Amino acid sequence: MQQPDKEWDFGQFKVKMYKCIKCGNQFREYFMGNTLKFVLSAHNGGLGKIRTTKETMDRHKTYQ
Repeated sequence: MQQPDKEWDFGQFKVKMYKCIKCGNQFREYFMGNTLKFVLSAHNGGLGKIRTTKETMDRHKTYQ
């Protein structure tokens, strides 16, 4: 299994982030103790700093 790219504490959770080398998608596993509680997955930049969808860009332009 691939080692996490990054790990950090978030409130009660220990978060482990993985990045797919094929598609660039990010996956974040949220653990409470040793128990996996849930996983978040970013598709098309849904998690992370860069959002490049046309809808997002157009929506922000109309409110500025």
